[in-house]
Amino acid sequence: MERTNAYSVVIASLKDHQIAFTIHAHEAIRTVSDAEEKLLFPKTSFLKTIVFKIKHSSWILAALRGEDSVDYRKLAAAFGVKRDDIIRPSAEEIEASLGYEIGGVCPIPVQPDMEVVVDSNALKMEQVYCGSGRNDRTLEIKLQDLLRLSQARVLPLAREQA
Repeated sequence: MERTNAYSVVIASLKDHQIAFTIHAHEAIRTVSDAEEKLLFPKTSFLKTIVFKIKHSSWILAALRGEDSVDYRKLAAAFGVKRDDIIRPSAEEIEASLGYEIGGVCPIPVQPDMEVVVDSNALKMEQVYCGSGRNDRTLEIKLQDLLRLSQARVLPLAREQA
């Protein structure tokens, strides 16, 4: 199977839906810490996306604020599965199967067997900076446009802060 070029699919989808966006080029980043250190965007506007897989089923793109962590129980409940059915695939599997570069995962699905969920805390953000499919490009987009394009469900996903 030919590897998906997630970046090309994301850009084509944005253009097809006539959504206003900006792509920012920069050095490659792989983590939220890298982004905080190397990028000039306000970190309060970072929307990170983490890839999960439901055992023997579909992919999940879980998007949340950069400082938040996913509560696996809440994620499993959102999909009506047991916690043990939620898997974090390896970076190699994500790149090979989906075409997203690590550090550039985008909350816009690039194939039909993907669902997007956005943490409800992210609704406080108007403009977001998120992955674009490449780890040397950041997508700037209005959150409402991103939600509409990705057909995301908005749910409480973040682990409670102590």
